Amino acid sequence: MLTHFRSLVRAALLLLQALLLAGCSQASQPSMAVPGSVVSLSPPPGFAPAPNFSGFVSDDGRASILVAELPAEASSTVSGLFVDEPAARSRFASQGVQVDRLESLSVEGRTIPVVIGSQVAHGYTFEKWMALFSGSPTVMITVQAPRDHALTHRQAMQALATVTLRPQATLEQKIAAMPFSVEPASPFRLLDTLSGSAVALTAGELDTDPDGLQPLVIVASQLSLPFASDDPEKVSDQLIAGTVRIQGGAITSREIVPFGGIAGHRVDGVTPDGRHYRHYLALWPGERFVRLVAILPADSSKEVEDAVDATASSVRFREP
Repeated sequence: MLTHFRSLVRAALLLLQALLLAGCSQASQPSMAVPGSVVSLSPPPGFAPAPNFSGFVSDDGRASILVAELPAEASSTVSGLFVDEPAARSRFASQGVQVDRLESLSVEGRTIPVVIGSQVAHGYTFEKWMALFSGSPTVMITVQAPRDHALTHRQAMQALATVTLRPQATLEQKIAAMPFSVEPASPFRLLDTLSGSAVALTAGELDTDPDGLQPLVIVASQLSLPFASDDPEKVSDQLIAGTVRIQGGAITSREIVPFGGIAGHRVDGVTPDGRHYRHYLALWPGERFVRLVAILPADSSKEVEDAVDATASSVRFREP
């Protein structure tokens, strides 16, 4: 989530690319650091740092640049998506992305593959530019905008061409850049942040647990609502239905509990494979939400469940 492509060696071609990019109607903005990540870039005109994820969002809220730092174990898998056009078309199709072509950019002396395609979501067709920067960490940057948006191909590629990578941020720095705070209760410990808007915690020695042998907690926030409803119960059910590993499970109980500093909504349930899950949601209608998802092995102790609740009680949005 690393195959290198041939370098662009013709200076004339590089000069032509620079001239084309410079021909945009508006100049790019100065380089900006993405908080909690190793990435800096010059976003297109009208883009500003996103308040609820790692990246940038357009002033109309319809286009975005998402920065995702991938763990080492995911790098080889994700790099396979960018090997060539047939591989990209086949593998991205499983994610609902229709690949048009594969291009490349020269960035800091490296050849960076860029998959260009589109995806239908929420009734709109989004143009997508996905670039892979291999290394430690490996970074995938996705630019996307509705087809009728003012963002152009040249502007998207120009933004990707300005990417620079800093030394990797420490876990403490990434946690401090989160829009919320959370204190893990023993035996839970912090694992990492996810796309600048979520924190992963686990209880156990494994950092990578694809078989789900250890308890897992994810805390995530968003400064806008993904659904039209402001009803916490309905929004909670919709979020659960869209969450891998707990979707399709059976709800066993729900109740109103303190969470995020307000009255929150808690759902307990059983996953399709027999694990237990607990889902907390705090919802500020028209503004923002924060949620906590705990996925626990079926034989988890009461101590672990109590630690989930204690961790949930610590979650707060940071003051601006």
